[in-house]
Amino acid sequence: MVSPIAKATLQSAFLAFCSALVATFLTPKEPPIVALVIFSAFATPPNFLWQQYLERKLPGYKIEKHELKGKSKGAIPAEGGVNGKRRLNITNTVLKVVFDQTLGAVVNVALHLGGVRALQGVPLAECFRVIKELVSLTSPLYPWSSGPSSGVLWD
Repeated sequence: MVSPIAKATLQSAFLAFCSALVATFLTPKEPPIVALVIFSAFATPPNFLWQQYLERKLPGYKIEKHELKGKSKGAIPAEGGVNGKRRLNITNTVLKVVFDQTLGAVVNVALHLGGVRALQGVPLAECFRVIKELVSLTSPLYPWSSGPSSGVLWD
């Protein structure tokens, strides 16, 4: 049986391949298909573990336990005769979205910009320059920083 992390990695690589193929018809410049697929295969396991970590620290559901009274039709008791009902934990769900879309997004975008360029043979100094520029763009001090040079992130 294939582990969930391996299955997610294979699915991600396949989706990256399909996405890059579609992009070849939609953009004038051909995307680096092989680099995108390889990067996707390398980036998925850490992202999978990040999501598991967030779920472990901030569970999305809470179980409201209640004792079973007699034999309920279709009720399956959990441990010790306690039956539970799953309820969405809105606070934890919002916190997970905030963490993932701030901290997780900055790290993922930086690694994507640098990683795909590195897989294309771009010198590491250039890859780090692009990552540094991204970090300066996402910094709360951005308006007072040196600012972006022309088109580094969108070349």
